[in-house]
Amino acid sequence: MDRFYRTYSGFLREKFKKEISKISIATHATCPNRDGTLSYGGCIYCSESGSGRVTDDSPAEQVADYLNRRSNQSKGYIAYFQSYSNMYKEGAGIKQELKKIALMKSIVGFSVATRPDCIDCGIMDYLKSLSETHFIQIELGLETANEKTLESINRKMKSSDYLDACREVKKRIPGCHIVCHVIIGLPGESMKDFEATLALFNESSAEGIKFHHLYVPKKAPLEKLFREGKIELMAEDDYIENLLALLARVPSDRVIHRMKSSSSSMDLVAPLWTLNPYFREKLSKRAGELKIFQGSFYGDNAFNCWKKAL
Repeated sequence: MDRFYRTYSGFLREKFKKEISKISIATHATCPNRDGTLSYGGCIYCSESGSGRVTDDSPAEQVADYLNRRSNQSKGYIAYFQSYSNMYKEGAGIKQELKKIALMKSIVGFSVATRPDCIDCGIMDYLKSLSETHFIQIELGLETANEKTLESINRKMKSSDYLDACREVKKRIPGCHIVCHVIIGLPGESMKDFEATLALFNESSAEGIKFHHLYVPKKAPLEKLFREGKIELMAEDDYIENLLALLARVPSDRVIHRMKSSSSSMDLVAPLWTLNPYFREKLSKRAGELKIFQGSFYGDNAFNCWKKAL
């Protein structure tokens, strides 16, 4: 398969000169959409585990267990605080956990996911101190630039919160790597909405982006709407067409962290193509047919791909 976009794994190899893996951590953080501060139940697509696992172990215990059982001494690891909003209400003691994990051998960086409206200055300042010795990545959920959609999915934030958060993060941790999360296929949205969301990402100081398709997790509010026939999910072929059209508009210096959502078969309601192990091959084949690569809208083929047809 031709390399037609800048992958996260490639970005990490260039930066660290060795293989890097992420260790996903379940935390005891919560979210203002769950505790009643803004709403209850979370965003309609969010499962009970907040897009992560459920465990009683502390983040430091989870990382230590992973390293003890599966670590490769030649590799480096990024501790990924994944579930819920990890800066909300001081992230349920995240600073103490960061301190413990930073002392562990083979940990080269941290990735912290949070809502744009839940940036904690104290945590940010602590991450700034860690940035002197570790790679720091902050993941912000934009999801969509459409304000009506944000309200309908119970997101309870404004798209401007995302831009404000990017500015605040860069102000406090100038060298950090910001990742924007977006969802393609939210109820009622069209390509016009997807392009507006991507334009907001391009406007921001984020260096990376995660593309997700809308899927239905078990026990998420979205499951009831899906079973009642109130929402439609995007077919795999349609998702690929939309994704590639957007990829063409992503500047070639940005990093593509993810091309689709992932889920376990036990947690998934629909669509079943979420589990397709050959999605990447299918995406690459279609990109070659359309002669699309990251940034192709701007005419600069930084990836030197599909040359025969160009």
